[in-house]
Amino acid sequence: MGRRSNTSLTVGKVFFMDKRYVSACVICLLTAGFALGLGNFSLLASENEATDPIWETWRSESYTLSPRESFQIRFAAEDVPARRWLLVVDGGDWNCDLSVLRYKGEELVYFKTNETKHQVVIPWGLGEELNASITNRSSDQESAFVVSIMGPPRDQVPAVYSYGVNRALEAFSSGQRLKAEKLCRNALVEDDTDAVAMVLLAGFQRDRQFYDAAAVLIDKALAGDLPKEMYTLAETMQAELVQLRQPLPKDVVEGLERAGGFMDSGQPDQALTECDKLLDGEARLDGLSRSRLLTVKGRALEGLSRNFEAVDAYTEALGYARAKKDQAVVYFHMGQLYLKMENRAQAQGAFTIALQNGLPSGLELQARESLTEIERWLSANR
Repeated sequence: MGRRSNTSLTVGKVFFMDKRYVSACVICLLTAGFALGLGNFSLLASENEATDPIWETWRSESYTLSPRESFQIRFAAEDVPARRWLLVVDGGDWNCDLSVLRYKGEELVYFKTNETKHQVVIPWGLGEELNASITNRSSDQESAFVVSIMGPPRDQVPAVYSYGVNRALEAFSSGQRLKAEKLCRNALVEDDTDAVAMVLLAGFQRDRQFYDAAAVLIDKALAGDLPKEMYTLAETMQAELVQLRQPLPKDVVEGLERAGGFMDSGQPDQALTECDKLLDGEARLDGLSRSRLLTVKGRALEGLSRNFEAVDAYTEALGYARAKKDQAVVYFHMGQLYLKMENRAQAQGAFTIALQNGLPSGLELQARESLTEIERWLSANR
């Protein structure tokens, strides 16, 4: 069996074994200005995740293996409280084989043979377990292999949740909002009791004005198992949704929910049909109903690359929107469309008005980030 060398390192050993560090890693979620909705993502996501990660050695051990000997190491979530980490096996002048198996789903994360050094990035989450198997390739030489666990700098470790939620947070931090939302949904398919995934998904739904769907998710999340900070956020969002859920006719609410479902499943043509059915129907619709339906219609047209028709739909939606908060959401979507059309000047104007009128916190975050990018581009191209 592999033997630890007398020169083995124990950097961060106390940290490595202390399960309470998971709680200590939770970033304060109540920073001013980001207390609701998708603001959660900004606080929970490390800025470094959007770029090349900076790794710091958490623990390193040296193992001496006899010729052709294999040695296995098991890692559990409480051992590595991080969203992702780097496993390094370094044989110096000696070659080894390395296979890494994730217990959930028996997923083979990595397998390479006859290398002097292996480096494996491990996506991680609460409840995860991993098995690493190292085999000395030498048939006649005893060889030493240094196994290192590397993670983000300890003062930058972001909050850790389930595997699926961690992946969603990483996607959001790199600007992949739709992917982040999809990963939240996947997390709930894998575990329908994942209350954190419910809160984050509710933020997405709230910011797209699907208030009823968001409220259902928040109520269910609050009845589940939430970390203290996330529970506070869910309670705050619940109170906000009470204010946002203005009464709409039942058929409009149901139509918006169906259209939202079609958009979520990548069927903008069906969402467009659903909106047109209500907008062109015989039912008498109030201004708010028409504004909400036209906003979703604009998003559906945008999804079909019918961009100029989408602009018309958003413009018409503005004409029916009376409250500034409703106008703000329409201007936000117009800004996104103009940005997609590379009309940065109009995008800048739309995002600016949206912020002035008061966006929900998640959309406010995205609008400010988009404005920063636009201003940077305009400055560079003057």
